[in-house]
Amino acid sequence: MPMEKVELVFIPAPLMGHIGQAIELANKMTTQFNHLSVTILIMKFPGDSIGTKYTNSLASSTLDNRVNFIHFPPLPLDSFTGYKSIGELRNMVLDRHKPLVRDIFSTRSTTHRLAACIVSMLCTSIMDVVNEFGLPTYVFFASNAAYLGAMLHFQLLQDKYGEDVCELANSDSKLAIPSYVNPIPPNVLPFPITDRYTWRTRILPAAQKCREAKGIIVNTFSELEHHALCSYDDKTPPVYAIGPILKPEPPAKNNETLQWLKDQPKSSVVLLCFGSRGSFSVNQVREIATAVERSGYRFIWSLRRPSTDGPKGFPCEYTDFSEVLPDGFLERTAKTGKVIGWIPQQVVLSNTAIGGFVTHCGWNSVLESLWHGVPLATWPLYAEQQLDAYQLVKDLGLAVEITLDYKYGNNDQKLVPTEDIENGIRRLMENHNNVRTNVSLMKNKSRMALEQGGSSFASLRSLVDDFSLIS
Repeated sequence: MPMEKVELVFIPAPLMGHIGQAIELANKMTTQFNHLSVTILIMKFPGDSIGTKYTNSLASSTLDNRVNFIHFPPLPLDSFTGYKSIGELRNMVLDRHKPLVRDIFSTRSTTHRLAACIVSMLCTSIMDVVNEFGLPTYVFFASNAAYLGAMLHFQLLQDKYGEDVCELANSDSKLAIPSYVNPIPPNVLPFPITDRYTWRTRILPAAQKCREAKGIIVNTFSELEHHALCSYDDKTPPVYAIGPILKPEPPAKNNETLQWLKDQPKSSVVLLCFGSRGSFSVNQVREIATAVERSGYRFIWSLRRPSTDGPKGFPCEYTDFSEVLPDGFLERTAKTGKVIGWIPQQVVLSNTAIGGFVTHCGWNSVLESLWHGVPLATWPLYAEQQLDAYQLVKDLGLAVEITLDYKYGNNDQKLVPTEDIENGIRRLMENHNNVRTNVSLMKNKSRMALEQGGSSFASLRSLVDDFSLIS
């Protein structure tokens, strides 16, 4: 007997990594389950030209007619004032869109067979709008299961036991967080948890909303985060580990860098790339350059200029790399490396010449690296990335440590010295080490998880069965 056709509505955060994951999940759902269709509400982030271009290219290239898009009109950046960070601006963007979301649900709830709404972990404030229509809401947690556990653990400490979570950064001892195997040093607690304003206005409310959701969909897989997935308390909604969901990339142009990469020996090139918001001061850039040159390894380095608006804006491209690199660096490394701006990261990681990845430890990047079997070296910058780095090095043995507690934008942040960077690159690129072996094994497990009979395949089917029970 054919199942009744139902529709899901996705509301991803207006950031390219979150939108990319949502589109890929929608494609996966409609491909595997013929009775599902998905409508994705697309918000544009003001001032993020790369993200907007990426989103538009994905939406226009999606061929499945059961994945549909509703694009909200772009909002001018100068219509927003008073924000101090990307996170604050994102919340303003969400608030501005709530009346539009309400109008869409008001229409679709009477004309479509809606089963559920799936909202991004960064859009949980919109759940109140969705609840007005009696529609079950699931949270799509684009980060990892361990960080979800940290959020829920700290929320419990705050709401049930009255602890001042932000003061934990000043603890004299390591912290026991159930979703991590090893106790957590206070210095790797990320800014969103230790900053009182950010914790109270963004992270704590998001954790509370996760508790209220019908379920939480996490972009991870059991073989990677078994400990974390088994650590949640009995007040946590059902958690569905359906990853790895890799954000799709538009077709890459066969540019000079990609052509150069094709001619390099297997596992001989180290990639340095720090995400859509990753950039460094001039002094830190020069420490990195000296370390890369001294290591002697071939390299591709995605180097971007810090925003003139600091934490309020996105990095942009350099017109001349020589203005920040050491004198003669480009000439001396012309045959062994490439310094470029924005890169198609997953295309680069998929090339067999890449032997290691120095990364900011954003979860998209981690999953992409594991999928392609590329060992990681940790250099977290913002969001929850310090905890990601700690987990990768200490709990999972999938990364080499360069730094675990670097925090971009921290006025007291010290430079990571040349010696630490060089040593990290050398350990990363060793042919025979435990990290390389562990990553190779995890590559196979990540792919098996998505196959029929795999852990994530079964979890996704359980989730869809849950939708069917609702409808």
